[in-house]
Amino acid sequence: MKNEFVLLSNLLDYKTKSEIIISQGNSIKEAYFKPLFFEYTQEITGSLVSLETFPEDCMSKTGIIKARKQFLQALKYSVESLDVKIVLLAASTKRLFGKNIELKVDWDGNLDNSGFTLNELYTEILFTNGDNGTAAILNMEIDSILHKAETISNNNSIIINGLGLLGLDSLEYLLDKNLNDNQILVISNHTKDLKQIVQNRQISVYPNITDIEIDKINQISSIINCTHNPISLITAESIDYIQNEQTIYVVDVAVPYGFPEDEFIKCENVHRQDGGNAYIEKGLEFWFNPEICGLTDNVLYGCFAETMCLAAYLKDHPNEMETIREYDFFNVNKKTKEFVKGLFKTYGIGIAPVPLSYMKPISKS
Repeated sequence: MKNEFVLLSNLLDYKTKSEIIISQGNSIKEAYFKPLFFEYTQEITGSLVSLETFPEDCMSKTGIIKARKQFLQALKYSVESLDVKIVLLAASTKRLFGKNIELKVDWDGNLDNSGFTLNELYTEILFTNGDNGTAAILNMEIDSILHKAETISNNNSIIINGLGLLGLDSLEYLLDKNLNDNQILVISNHTKDLKQIVQNRQISVYPNITDIEIDKINQISSIINCTHNPISLITAESIDYIQNEQTIYVVDVAVPYGFPEDEFIKCENVHRQDGGNAYIEKGLEFWFNPEICGLTDNVLYGCFAETMCLAAYLKDHPNEMETIREYDFFNVNKKTKEFVKGLFKTYGIGIAPVPLSYMKPISKS
């Protein structure tokens, strides 16, 4: 069956694995599961192929090697059996082959200077990690939260928790909004790229939320969470530390969640929503229960939506592949993000009128 694109991803958790086994049977070669298909406008067919690996597996050397081998087997199947032209390295797979998929490996997943990069292995495939799509959606969600939290009108403060690709992009986006230095608080132990972005501005940086000075907490009205690092999770304790009766809005773009549900339910006067989810008003049809992978009707992860829109664009403009390859789809950057934002506008992708929290519409949670 011909697919325009495939999404290669690790499993979210053991519950997800159980549900996929019920739906798709046991994994193939103990590496990946049979694809889950969906369709856009009855013209673009894509599939999700889940690897039999978890996020925590990709934090150890042996786990990374195993995940690479599984990925390569799933990729070979996708190219040969699904005839795909665009491949997403989703979730924890996005760094398996280096920051720019530049690492040379062998078929067993080991680093090998005489091996191959993904681009060398399949020269005709367009690879992406989808982060520019997620960032484009997160920017829209930040606008919404700034409005709800009255950040600009009331001179309130906003926390960015985590300085990975999405955290750094969120920081740049807030700086472009002309918030003053006191309104932006950064939580991170990794500040390598921070000086270049903030330049001479006096942005406060803390290792943990509970390290923020007491005299600053009253103005905190929102948090943009961009990490699921265990040492940086948002907890009821950290919320209690910064909350002095004020309402706090949280956008949690991390998968797995960076603000666990069992911590959220202990809090009061906190409004949390899943971040980075793209809303497709019409044309999206799942051929499976989308809850298997943490989705619901009309909703795709931002990285999934980016890949889908790239496929739609190339179907409409089949001679544009080489032009598309000039964009950097592995690092969040303004040029690529603006291009993806344009695709989203063209194909009717935005943020949901009713946000989700832990996969449930907020009005029903």
